[in-house]
Amino acid sequence: MRAMTSTNRVQRRGWGRIIALTAMALLLASASASVPEGNRLVDEGRFAEAAEAFEAVLSRNADDARAHYLLARALVYQADGLPDDEADAKEALFDRAAEHAERATELAPENPDAHFEVARALGRLAQYRGVLQSLNLASRVAAALDRTLELDDEHAGAWHARALFHHEVPWIAGGRGGRVVPSFERAIEIEPDVLTHRVEFARVLIERDALEAAVEQLEVALTLTPRTYHDRQDLAQAEALLEQVR
Repeated sequence: MRAMTSTNRVQRRGWGRIIALTAMALLLASASASVPEGNRLVDEGRFAEAAEAFEAVLSRNADDARAHYLLARALVYQADGLPDDEADAKEALFDRAAEHAERATELAPENPDAHFEVARALGRLAQYRGVLQSLNLASRVAAALDRTLELDDEHAGAWHARALFHHEVPWIAGGRGGRVVPSFERAIEIEPDVLTHRVEFARVLIERDALEAAVEQLEVALTLTPRTYHDRQDLAQAEALLEQVR
Protein backbone atom coordinates (compact mmCIF):
# COMPACT_ATOMS: atom_id res chain seq x y z
CA MET A 1 0.00 0.00 0.00
CA ARG A 2 2.87 2.35 0.90
CA ALA A 3 4.55 1.46 -2.42
CA MET A 4 1.40 2.32 -4.32
CA THR A 5 1.10 5.65 -2.51
CA SER A 6 4.73 6.47 -3.33
CA THR A 7 4.13 5.60 -6.98
CA ASN A 8 1.06 7.84 -7.08
CA ARG A 9 3.07 10.70 -5.65
CA VAL A 10 5.73 10.25 -8.32
CA GLN A 11 3.06 10.14 -11.01
CA ARG A 12 1.41 13.26 -9.66
CA ARG A 13 4.74 15.07 -9.57
CA GLY A 14 5.39 13.92 -13.14
CA TRP A 15 2.02 15.17 -14.35
CA GLY A 16 2.46 18.39 -12.43
CA ARG A 17 5.82 18.97 -14.10
CA ILE A 18 4.31 18.30 -17.55
CA ILE A 19 1.46 20.72 -16.87
CA ALA A 20 3.87 23.37 -15.61
CA LEU A 21 6.12 22.96 -18.66
CA THR A 22 3.12 23.14 -20.99
CA ALA A 23 1.89 26.29 -19.29
CA MET A 24 5.37 27.79 -19.55
CA ALA A 25 5.57 26.95 -23.24
CA LEU A 26 2.20 28.59 -23.86
CA LEU A 27 3.28 31.64 -21.90
CA LEU A 28 6.51 31.91 -23.87
CA ALA A 29 4.61 31.53 -27.14
CA SER A 30 2.28 34.33 -26.09
CA ALA A 31 5.18 36.49 -24.99
CA SER A 32 6.92 36.01 -28.34
CA ALA A 33 3.89 37.46 -30.11
CA SER A 34 4.45 41.16 -30.52
CA VAL A 35 3.34 44.14 -32.55
CA PRO A 36 6.39 43.94 -34.88
CA GLU A 37 5.74 40.23 -35.39
CA GLY A 38 2.11 40.94 -36.25
CA ASN A 39 3.15 43.64 -38.70
CA ARG A 40 5.61 41.24 -40.36
CA LEU A 41 2.84 38.68 -40.79
CA VAL A 42 0.59 41.33 -42.34
CA ASP A 43 3.33 42.25 -44.81
CA GLU A 44 3.59 38.57 -45.74
CA GLY A 45 -0.17 38.27 -46.27
CA ARG A 46 -0.65 35.93 -43.29
CA PHE A 47 -3.57 37.87 -41.87
CA ALA A 48 -5.16 35.26 -39.60
CA GLU A 49 -1.79 34.66 -37.93
CA ALA A 50 -1.24 38.39 -37.63
CA ALA A 51 -4.60 38.75 -35.92
CA GLU A 52 -3.60 36.03 -33.46
CA ALA A 53 -0.34 37.87 -32.72
CA PHE A 54 -2.16 41.12 -31.97
CA GLU A 55 -4.74 39.25 -29.87
CA ALA A 56 -1.88 37.76 -27.85
CA VAL A 57 -0.57 41.27 -27.22
CA LEU A 58 -4.02 42.29 -26.02
CA SER A 59 -4.22 39.25 -23.77
CA ARG A 60 -1.29 40.76 -21.87
CA ASN A 61 -2.56 44.33 -22.00
CA ALA A 62 -6.19 44.85 -22.97
CA ASP A 63 -5.66 48.62 -23.07
CA ASP A 64 -2.97 48.63 -25.75
CA ALA A 65 -4.53 51.04 -28.25
CA ARG A 66 -2.02 50.26 -30.99
CA ALA A 67 -2.65 46.53 -30.76
CA HIS A 68 -6.40 47.21 -31.02
CA TYR A 69 -6.19 49.22 -34.22
CA LEU A 70 -3.58 46.93 -35.78
CA LEU A 71 -5.80 43.96 -34.97
CA ALA A 72 -8.65 45.82 -36.68
CA ARG A 73 -6.50 46.21 -39.81
CA ALA A 74 -5.53 42.52 -39.81
CA LEU A 75 -9.17 41.46 -39.41
CA VAL A 76 -10.23 43.59 -42.37
CA TYR A 77 -7.51 42.05 -44.52
CA GLN A 78 -8.48 38.58 -43.30
CA ALA A 79 -12.11 39.25 -44.24
CA ASP A 80 -11.09 40.52 -47.68
CA GLY A 81 -9.31 37.22 -48.29
CA LEU A 82 -12.34 35.05 -47.60
CA PRO A 83 -14.40 33.75 -50.54
CA ASP A 84 -17.76 35.41 -51.17
CA ASP A 85 -19.65 32.27 -50.13
CA GLU A 86 -18.44 32.82 -46.55
CA ALA A 87 -20.63 35.89 -46.18
CA ASP A 88 -21.38 35.53 -42.49
CA ALA A 89 -17.71 35.06 -41.60
CA LYS A 90 -16.66 38.09 -43.66
CA GLU A 91 -19.24 40.34 -42.07
CA ALA A 92 -18.38 39.10 -38.58
CA LEU A 93 -14.70 39.95 -39.17
CA PHE A 94 -15.57 43.44 -40.41
CA ASP A 95 -17.76 43.95 -37.34
CA ARG A 96 -14.97 42.78 -35.02
CA ALA A 97 -12.53 45.07 -36.78
CA ALA A 98 -14.79 48.06 -36.22
CA GLU A 99 -15.16 47.19 -32.53
CA HIS A 100 -11.41 47.01 -31.99
CA ALA A 101 -10.77 50.20 -33.94
CA GLU A 102 -13.41 52.07 -31.97
CA ARG A 103 -11.90 50.76 -28.74
CA ALA A 104 -8.54 52.14 -29.90
CA THR A 105 -10.09 55.59 -30.36
CA GLU A 106 -11.44 55.41 -26.82
CA LEU A 107 -8.00 54.55 -25.46
CA ALA A 108 -6.09 56.97 -27.70
CA PRO A 109 -8.49 59.66 -28.95
CA GLU A 110 -5.66 61.76 -30.41
CA ASN A 111 -4.17 58.92 -32.47
CA PRO A 112 -4.96 59.41 -36.18
CA ASP A 113 -4.27 55.76 -37.07
CA ALA A 114 -6.95 54.61 -34.64
CA HIS A 115 -9.57 56.82 -36.32
CA PHE A 116 -8.36 55.73 -39.74
CA GLU A 117 -8.91 52.07 -38.85
CA VAL A 118 -12.48 52.91 -37.82
CA ALA A 119 -12.97 54.41 -41.28
CA ARG A 120 -11.35 51.40 -42.95
CA ALA A 121 -13.42 48.82 -41.08
CA LEU A 122 -16.74 50.63 -41.50
CA GLY A 123 -15.93 51.52 -45.10
CA ARG A 124 -15.16 47.94 -46.03
CA LEU A 125 -18.29 46.77 -44.24
CA ALA A 126 -20.31 49.29 -46.25
CA GLN A 127 -18.66 48.22 -49.51
CA TYR A 128 -19.37 44.59 -48.71
CA ARG A 129 -23.02 45.17 -47.88
CA GLY A 130 -23.46 47.55 -50.80
CA VAL A 131 -23.36 51.33 -50.60
CA LEU A 132 -27.10 51.78 -50.96
CA GLN A 133 -27.71 49.28 -48.16
CA SER A 134 -25.17 51.03 -45.93
CA LEU A 135 -25.98 54.71 -46.21
CA ASN A 136 -26.24 54.85 -42.43
CA LEU A 137 -22.53 54.06 -42.22
CA ALA A 138 -21.46 56.81 -44.62
CA SER A 139 -21.57 59.60 -42.06
CA ARG A 140 -19.52 57.53 -39.60
CA VAL A 141 -16.88 56.79 -42.22
CA ALA A 142 -16.72 60.46 -43.23
CA ALA A 143 -16.43 61.56 -39.60
CA ALA A 144 -13.61 59.09 -38.93
CA LEU A 145 -11.70 60.27 -42.02
CA ASP A 146 -12.22 63.91 -41.12
CA ARG A 147 -10.92 63.27 -37.61
CA THR A 148 -7.89 61.40 -38.98
CA LEU A 149 -6.96 64.31 -41.24
CA GLU A 150 -7.67 66.83 -38.52
CA LEU A 151 -5.07 65.04 -36.39
CA ASP A 152 -2.64 64.38 -39.25
CA ASP A 153 -3.02 66.30 -42.50
CA GLU A 154 -0.31 64.11 -44.07
CA HIS A 155 -2.05 60.78 -43.45
CA ALA A 156 -1.85 59.44 -47.00
CA GLY A 157 -4.10 56.47 -46.28
CA ALA A 158 -6.87 58.79 -45.15
CA TRP A 159 -6.57 60.93 -48.30
CA HIS A 160 -6.73 57.74 -50.38
CA ALA A 161 -9.80 56.53 -48.47
CA ARG A 162 -11.38 59.98 -48.75
CA ALA A 163 -10.99 59.81 -52.53
CA LEU A 164 -12.69 56.42 -52.68
CA PHE A 165 -15.44 57.61 -50.34
CA HIS A 166 -16.34 60.50 -52.63
CA HIS A 167 -16.07 58.26 -55.69
CA GLU A 168 -18.37 55.54 -54.37
CA VAL A 169 -20.84 57.28 -52.07
CA PRO A 170 -23.85 59.01 -53.68
CA TRP A 171 -24.33 62.75 -53.31
CA ILE A 172 -27.28 62.34 -50.94
CA ALA A 173 -25.01 60.52 -48.47
CA GLY A 174 -22.13 62.98 -48.71
CA GLY A 175 -20.20 61.92 -51.80
CA ARG A 176 -18.71 64.77 -53.80
CA GLY A 177 -17.18 63.79 -57.12
CA GLY A 178 -15.05 66.91 -57.33
CA ARG A 179 -13.03 65.83 -54.31
CA VAL A 180 -11.89 62.50 -55.76
CA VAL A 181 -8.95 63.58 -57.91
CA PRO A 182 -7.54 66.17 -55.45
CA SER A 183 -7.66 63.60 -52.64
CA PHE A 184 -5.80 60.98 -54.66
CA GLU A 185 -3.27 63.59 -55.76
CA ARG A 186 -2.68 64.56 -52.14
CA ALA A 187 -2.11 60.90 -51.15
CA ILE A 188 0.41 60.53 -53.98
CA GLU A 189 2.12 63.80 -53.07
CA ILE A 190 2.67 62.47 -49.54
CA GLU A 191 3.60 58.90 -50.55
CA PRO A 192 4.75 58.95 -54.19
CA ASP A 193 6.31 55.48 -54.01
CA VAL A 194 3.29 53.63 -52.61
CA LEU A 195 1.77 51.39 -55.27
CA THR A 196 -1.79 51.27 -54.02
CA HIS A 197 -2.36 55.04 -54.36
CA ARG A 198 -1.42 55.06 -58.02
CA VAL A 199 -3.20 51.81 -58.92
CA GLU A 200 -6.48 52.75 -57.25
CA PHE A 201 -6.30 56.25 -58.73
CA ALA A 202 -5.79 54.69 -62.16
CA ARG A 203 -8.75 52.37 -61.65
CA VAL A 204 -10.98 55.32 -60.79
CA LEU A 205 -9.65 57.33 -63.75
CA ILE A 206 -10.50 54.43 -66.06
CA GLU A 207 -14.04 54.40 -64.70
CA ARG A 208 -14.17 58.12 -65.50
CA ASP A 209 -12.82 57.53 -69.03
CA ALA A 210 -9.67 59.53 -68.27
CA LEU A 211 -7.52 56.89 -69.93
CA GLU A 212 -4.44 58.98 -70.67
CA ALA A 213 -4.15 60.03 -67.02
CA ALA A 214 -4.74 56.44 -65.92
CA VAL A 215 -1.94 55.15 -68.15
CA GLU A 216 0.40 57.76 -66.68
CA GLN A 217 -0.31 56.51 -63.14
CA LEU A 218 0.03 52.85 -64.13
CA GLU A 219 3.33 53.37 -65.90
CA VAL A 220 4.75 54.99 -62.78
CA ALA A 221 3.33 52.16 -60.65
CA LEU A 222 5.18 49.59 -62.76
CA THR A 223 8.50 51.28 -61.94
CA LEU A 224 7.96 50.85 -58.19
CA THR A 225 9.39 47.97 -56.17
CA PRO A 226 6.84 45.77 -54.36
CA ARG A 227 7.78 45.04 -50.76
CA THR A 228 4.69 43.42 -49.27
CA TYR A 229 1.92 41.00 -50.15
CA HIS A 230 -0.42 43.87 -51.00
CA ASP A 231 2.27 45.58 -53.08
CA ARG A 232 2.59 42.45 -55.20
CA GLN A 233 -1.16 42.32 -55.66
CA ASP A 234 -1.23 45.99 -56.66
CA LEU A 235 1.59 45.47 -59.14
CA ALA A 236 -0.30 42.60 -60.77
CA GLN A 237 -3.41 44.77 -60.95
CA ALA A 238 -1.42 47.60 -62.50
CA GLU A 239 -0.19 45.26 -65.23
CA ALA A 240 -3.73 44.00 -65.90
CA LEU A 241 -5.21 47.49 -66.02
CA LEU A 242 -2.52 48.77 -68.35
CA GLU A 243 -3.14 45.87 -70.73
CA GLN A 244 -6.85 46.64 -70.55
CA VAL A 245 -6.56 50.32 -71.55
CA ARG A 246 -3.85 50.05 -74.20
